[in-house]
Amino acid sequence: MIAADAFYVPAAGPPQQGDILLAGVTRLVAEDRFTPPQWSGLDAYDITVSAPGGEHRDLRLTAGPALVMVTSHDCHFDKEWNRRRSQLIRQGVPPAEAERLASEDTSLDRTFTASPLVRPEELDVDRGNLLAGKVLGYLPVQASPDGLVPEAVVDLTYRVTLDRLDVVRVASISAAARAQLRYALTRLDSLRAVTVGFEIEAVVGKHIEAVTFPASNPLLVRLELDDGSTIELLQQPTDPGEGPARAAPPGPAA
Repeated sequence: MIAADAFYVPAAGPPQQGDILLAGVTRLVAEDRFTPPQWSGLDAYDITVSAPGGEHRDLRLTAGPALVMVTSHDCHFDKEWNRRRSQLIRQGVPPAEAERLASEDTSLDRTFTASPLVRPEELDVDRGNLLAGKVLGYLPVQASPDGLVPEAVVDLTYRVTLDRLDVVRVASISAAARAQLRYALTRLDSLRAVTVGFEIEAVVGKHIEAVTFPASNPLLVRLELDDGSTIELLQQPTDPGEGPARAAPPGPAA
C-alpha cells in the first residue's frame, strides 16, 4: 500500500482518473430494498418512481451523498472535446480558437464513471488483505493528510455515472496510486475471464503454462508458454501527459 504522503498530490486542472469527489450515488433495488452491509452508509434516501398509467413497472432506487473515485480513464474526459476541436480545425478555425470554442461547449464529455469509497470494517473480509490491495474488486485508499478523506477502500463493484458539472473535487492521487487503480480495474474486469487465456492461446498457437505478476511492476502480466517463451501482457499504460488536455471547466469540479 502506498504511503499517505505518496498517495496524494495537489488537486489542479480538470477532473482526471483517480480523483476523489463528493458526489451522489444511486442504484436500482428490488422490492425488499435489500442493501449489502458495506453499502448501507450510501443509502440516505429511498425513492420510488411511479410509472404513469401503469404502463411500466415502478422504479425503486436508493441514493445518497458519497465520496467517490473517478474510474474513467483520462482519455474519456477529452474524447468529444478532441473530436470537436478537430472538426473545427478542418473547417479552417485556428487551433487556439478551436480549443476555446470546444471548451465553451458544455455538452461535451459531460459524463464519466466512478465508484464509492466504503469503510473497511463494513466488509466481511480480512482487513490486512483488504488494505494490502489483495481482495478482488477493492482498492485501498489512505487517509488524506488534511483529514477530508478517511481510510477507506474503493468498491469497484459499485459503478455510477456522474455529470462533471455536478461534483466537487476533494483530492487528487499520484501517478503511482492511479497505476494501482488501473491494475485493480483490470483484475476485476478482464483478468478474471478464463476465455481471455483461451483466446490468447488460439492467437499465438501455444499453450499457456503459467501466469505471473512481477513484483517490480504490478501492471505486467507475464505469460509463460509451453515452448519456453514468454509474453508480457498489459504493459504499464503511459500517463497522458498532464492528464486531460482541455482546461478546467468552470464550477465546483475545478
